[in-house]
Amino acid sequence: MEPMPRRSSTARSTSVCRGKPICKRRRPELQFLDLPEDIQCKVLSELPLKEVMRTSILSSKWRYVWSIHPKLRFVGATMCGRMIATGLIQYTSKFVRNVNTVLQRHSGMFVEDFEVQFEFNRALIVHLDNWVRFVVASQTKNLAFDLVPAEFHGRNGRYLFPIEYLDSRSTSCLQCIQLSFVFIKLRSRFNGFPNLRKLDLNLVHVTAKDLEDMLSSCSKLEWLSIVRCHLDDELKVDRPLSCLVHLHVAYCDVTKIQFNAENLKTFVYRGEWHPIDLGQSRELKDVHLHLTGCITLEHALTTLPTALPTIQSLTLIATTRLKVCCPSCLLSLFKFILHISYCNL
Repeated sequence: MEPMPRRSSTARSTSVCRGKPICKRRRPELQFLDLPEDIQCKVLSELPLKEVMRTSILSSKWRYVWSIHPKLRFVGATMCGRMIATGLIQYTSKFVRNVNTVLQRHSGMFVEDFEVQFEFNRALIVHLDNWVRFVVASQTKNLAFDLVPAEFHGRNGRYLFPIEYLDSRSTSCLQCIQLSFVFIKLRSRFNGFPNLRKLDLNLVHVTAKDLEDMLSSCSKLEWLSIVRCHLDDELKVDRPLSCLVHLHVAYCDVTKIQFNAENLKTFVYRGEWHPIDLGQSRELKDVHLHLTGCITLEHALTTLPTALPTIQSLTLIATTRLKVCCPSCLLSLFKFILHISYCNL
């Protein structure tokens, strides 16, 4: 028996219709690079930048696909490894070179997140200024500069953040700002941050007046954290912050805290006891106080209900024994749920 002849590839790819062969054409496969750029950005935004950059080895067409990633996060330890024997100058140069390489490919494109995490030294100043210019040009929404040195030891030299670079368009785009180890000095004509939702300040040098002016311009601010920012003055904002729901103040040299935030719901404070005026915060329910100075339970229970009239839950932690000097003060406990703990030093 003769074997049946094999069908050629042409035969496999054709069929007969009314005696005429018809070629079956395969539908062309959709490639990632064929997608609209906004969809590419959406897909890439779900991946870390480091993982996206690895795709450049897959194909020559993918060589620069990472350059449209909308979330840029530059961390010294991740990009350059640990600084062991190379020295600070070489380590900084390598970091700057890597960042600039990415930004050159990104030039003129929209960036959603821009974060730099690197120990501050004076060699970075000119490059940080250029990166702020990039933030302005790319209409960045979320900005983070974490420049705290590993060995802080009370260093005073900080990066002077160039707020004058921010125009009305870029300040309108910003929705989240995180600044660590910078110096802020407002210019005479400050545009403000009309759409800012979140502000996180850590080890920032700023005067009480400049901070008040800056916060007064954040009418949509919802979340505010101020940590280790020594004002040596009152932390006060008279202008209404009607959208503010969370306020965190920790280890700041302030003489008083006063906010006009009618919808504030959570207040966290760490540090020495100072007068607090949140009487207009009618929605305030949850308060956490971690006090480092001496305070009696009598003082706490007579002062806090006036300063915080609507709270329902108060967590009070102190580093000294809380003594009740007046038994009648215990009646104040019925105003809210009170959690107390202390630590003898």
